[in-house]
Amino acid sequence: MVPRGIKIDKEQLKILAYADVIALVGKNETEVRKLFVEMENIARKFGLQINEEKTKYMIVERKNSLKKNKI
Repeated sequence: MVPRGIKIDKEQLKILAYADVIALVGKNETEVRKLFVEMENIARKFGLQINEEKTKYMIVERKNSLKKNKI
C-alpha cells in the first residue's frame, strides 16, 4: 500500500486536527476523498455527523502547474 498524505521531515501525515477543526491532506483529490470517506465512517460509529455547511476544501498545486489554486 502506498502511504497517503504528505511527508514532513520523517513523519507521514494525512490528518491534522486542532480543537474542532480537521484537515485531511493528500497528494490528489482521490486520496483526500478516500480519507474523507474513512473519517465519515469512523465518525458515524461514534454517533457523530459531519456538518456539510461548515465543510470546506482547498486544492493547492505547484506554482509551475497550469491550474490555479482553488478555495
